[in-house]
Amino acid sequence: MLKNRHALRKKEIKNLKSQIEEIYSCKLSDDIKMEVAKLFDLEVILVDNAVDFIFLDGKPLFTLTSIEKYQPKRKFVTVDKGAVRFVTNGADVMVPGIVDADRDIKEKDPVWIREETYGKAIAVGISMMNGDDLVELEKGKGIKNIHWIGDRIWKFISKSL
Repeated sequence: MLKNRHALRKKEIKNLKSQIEEIYSCKLSDDIKMEVAKLFDLEVILVDNAVDFIFLDGKPLFTLTSIEKYQPKRKFVTVDKGAVRFVTNGADVMVPGIVDADRDIKEKDPVWIREETYGKAIAVGISMMNGDDLVELEKGKGIKNIHWIGDRIWKFISKSL
């Protein structure tokens, strides 16, 4: 399934690692091995042979399995119970379902979506507005859903674990 897989150079790893740490306020190991590959129609980043990131429009997005691994502190959006089943079926996140969000989110930022009860990640996407608007507005589409529980990426990663 993974095509065109190749290792990144040390300088590329250093730049990508610092970009991920800066965006999400998390820590990646200093001695990681990173590779780039194609999975379906997406460019993905493998960290120590695990598909940990989707690379979209020059920005790294977590895969759902990697969110727990890296424990990001930023770029989160929290949705209410009513939104969970829609989001996990691939629907974009509508603003009325959002109960909280990182206020530092800017339009077009990569974000991860969690449910409000346990804080578990259920999807990742691209924000369509800033963090304040995600929380304060009452209508509109807030997040473009890219990867969610049960999609083909999630199934591929779950099989390879």
